[in-house]
Amino acid sequence: MRTLHFLPVSRFFMTSLLAVTAISQVAPAWAACSYKVTNNWGSGFTAEINVTNDTGQAVSNWSVSWQESGATVTNAWNATLSGSNPYTAASLGWNGTLAPGASASFGFQANGSAGAPGVNGTLCGTATSSVSSVSSTPVSSSSSVRSSSSSSSVQSSQALSTLTLQEVQAGFCRVDGIANESTNGGFTGTGYANTDNALGAAIVWAVAASTSSRYKLTVRFANGGSASRDGSLLINGGSNGNYTLSLPATGAWTTWQTVTVEVDLVQGNNLVQLTSRTADGLANIDYLRVEGASTTAGSCSGNTGSSVSSVRSSSSVASSSSSSQATGRMLTLDGNPAANWLNNARTKWSASRADVVLSYQQNNGGWPKNLDYNSVGNGGGGNESGTIDNGATITEMVFLAEVYKSGGNTKYRDAVRKAANFLVNSQYSTGALPQFYPLKGGYSDHATFNDNGMAYALTVLDFAANKRAPFDTDVFSDSDRTRFKTAVTKGTDYILKAQWKQNGVLTVWCAQHGALDYQPKKARAYELESLSGSESVGVLAFLMTQPQTAEIERAVRAGVAWFNSPRTYLEGYTYDSSLAATNPIVPRAGSKMWYRFYDLNTNRGFFSDRDGSKFYDITQMSLERRTGYSWGGNYGTSIINFAQKVGYL
Repeated sequence: MRTLHFLPVSRFFMTSLLAVTAISQVAPAWAACSYKVTNNWGSGFTAEINVTNDTGQAVSNWSVSWQESGATVTNAWNATLSGSNPYTAASLGWNGTLAPGASASFGFQANGSAGAPGVNGTLCGTATSSVSSVSSTPVSSSSSVRSSSSSSSVQSSQALSTLTLQEVQAGFCRVDGIANESTNGGFTGTGYANTDNALGAAIVWAVAASTSSRYKLTVRFANGGSASRDGSLLINGGSNGNYTLSLPATGAWTTWQTVTVEVDLVQGNNLVQLTSRTADGLANIDYLRVEGASTTAGSCSGNTGSSVSSVRSSSSVASSSSSSQATGRMLTLDGNPAANWLNNARTKWSASRADVVLSYQQNNGGWPKNLDYNSVGNGGGGNESGTIDNGATITEMVFLAEVYKSGGNTKYRDAVRKAANFLVNSQYSTGALPQFYPLKGGYSDHATFNDNGMAYALTVLDFAANKRAPFDTDVFSDSDRTRFKTAVTKGTDYILKAQWKQNGVLTVWCAQHGALDYQPKKARAYELESLSGSESVGVLAFLMTQPQTAEIERAVRAGVAWFNSPRTYLEGYTYDSSLAATNPIVPRAGSKMWYRFYDLNTNRGFFSDRDGSKFYDITQMSLERRTGYSWGGNYGTSIINFAQKVGYL
């Protein structure tokens, strides 16, 4: 029998120890527990504790305790947290029963320094229900469910209720893709969820059940493809069922069908995940409907982080554990600033201006910047360098892809292909993208995050690689998309290497970095080497469109923490450009202002003039530069709001 060793931390734990000792006379004890730090950003960290039943009997209602030496735990998921150093975490209803050899894990976040504390376990939270006298059996084995209108065998003796979970509403946790697309008609609510075209792409809902019982789940879907886009339906990570849902072709993306399956939900919060079994992703999903005993929208809070990652990796039919861990979980694109920009670019101009836009495309595939497209260009393209500055080329590329998607005219398709080639051809071997291509010399040859150039260009290539609208047509081939994925991977690697460390702590990025040495660079005389409170938002937004590997998550959390630090923003101020002639930094209750530029080493916001001189008081610099440039704004607001939405704050 495994012996448990407990820290003598309190009378509560001594009482628990006595209870375990008494119970162990009837059934063997277990305490195969491990503690692992999953992310560490210096001032805080996340960790995971895994509990394994290494006996020959089933156990239920487990709990563990541990003590942090230099940190304070702020929240936990997949367990009920109590205590204050020592901390106690008790199982939830759906993960409390462990068959022999089975494991359960929970995660938590803490402020302070990460350590390696020992984990102490008890059999249960109470002495009367700690050990099951018989081995538990799976609630449901994997089974295939096809579209059906058959009646349910949900208990009719209960008062039945119906809950419909629509996209971007309570109970809709996340999607690997677009959360609220409305391109194809026939949907209910405000739109439908469109997953990435990838194996393992998932949608997660949360359902709070009034009682543990049998429920009927109905998924409404449309599949305009030629092949079935089946999914694995996991209830609470597979602990309460793992089903295969058949999502066959419906003939058109505007033709909707339903598929129904009966499942077991436990009393309290339940996570329902539908994961793609094919490389094409899932069918478009309109809603999840739950019928049975009383249910309400559940809680996604604390469950869209490590718990969702574990849900994905727990299903071998969706993807292997190793590949899931290598790619990382996906965040929703709904509310992501980079995705919002791209979706707005789809209708930047009216479709009637498509030929005017096309007439300015250079022979190399790029466009000049700052064009109003009120008159036709030379019609045959020019030979000047194209640019991604001020959104040029990438905006036109997205716009013309939308025009082609709507009308099918191949001249717009060909222009989009040329633009994509321009972006890929301009990329350095390091993954950096310059401001102009072919290269012109000077600061424009640097990797340019200025005006979100590189970040949004990579976002466009990523959308194209994953066949997200408006690139969900035949505009690109599979080989094209493979090239784009390579370019995005290289660009991501460059961004991670370029992230600036201030006194050893990761922060954000400069407006431009050396394409080969990754170091911050100056541009114009008044654009000095510095941390950018504006451009770093776009870089973070792009990183949050990518699989959240440990390295990317560490970079994102560090960048978000920098924006959210009182050392970075001015509380109670706003930047009013109409007052630039005097002082544009003015008090405003409830507002936050970020500087455009920050000193690389001191994090102090500053301003600079045409002679390169640096000022900390904006009223001391020349009137021409004070009124001719944006030196501050509410830059960080959008990324902080999105970080809060996806659980990074």
